[in-house]
Amino acid sequence: MHTAELVVSGADGVQIADLELSSPRVTVGRLAENDVVLQPDPERLVTRSGHCTLEREGTRWVVVDGGSVNGTFVRRDDELRKVEGRAPLRDGDVICIVAASALGEERRYFELLFHEARDSQATRPVPEAEAVRADTRDCLSYDVEAARLVLVRGSERHELQIRAQVHRLVRFMAERNADVGGSPALCTHDELMHAVWADEPMHTRVELARLMWELRKKLEPYGAEHLIENERRLGYRLRTC
Repeated sequence: MHTAELVVSGADGVQIADLELSSPRVTVGRLAENDVVLQPDPERLVTRSGHCTLEREGTRWVVVDGGSVNGTFVRRDDELRKVEGRAPLRDGDVICIVAASALGEERRYFELLFHEARDSQATRPVPEAEAVRADTRDCLSYDVEAARLVLVRGSERHELQIRAQVHRLVRFMAERNADVGGSPALCTHDELMHAVWADEPMHTRVELARLMWELRKKLEPYGAEHLIENERRLGYRLRTC
């Protein structure tokens, strides 16, 4: 079973909502009648009702612009595209809606991070034989001293190139696993954000989810995204060797 959620941040980067997409249609707008309410909106750039909607089509989600004056955008791979009618969503996409557009200043957006998660092995029973095969087949090895992340698949070794922030993330999760004997330990959002940014202000769960998305993209060519497990509203687990 697939589940999906939105992490909503205001123009100042502060998280304002975390919503599970449990119904087939979710409305986004300025007024309280919407499922996702985008406030504060002092410039009134967001349509009052139904600026855009998220709709489930079978196993996928799409975002539909409601004919808004200022448009609806999707950021994917650091590229911002305007939604013309309707657009399919992928895990890690960010729906952007203009929140501030003062003359001579850079536009700022409400950001709705779309996250699609599969059932975590931490939240459902796994037959013992299946768990053994998974441990044998795929795992991540992190060398702290050399700062090297390697995907291990049986006799195969694939080094993954990741940037500094993702290194800090993986290092923390690998060390947490080692502390509990090697099994995937739950690392909360707050713990992970502190591991990556320490006491730097103004970092959000949206940024954390983007780092996880980057790591998943590195695993995707090998079909190993399952090595990252999402615990909805709590945090993440990482399957290490």
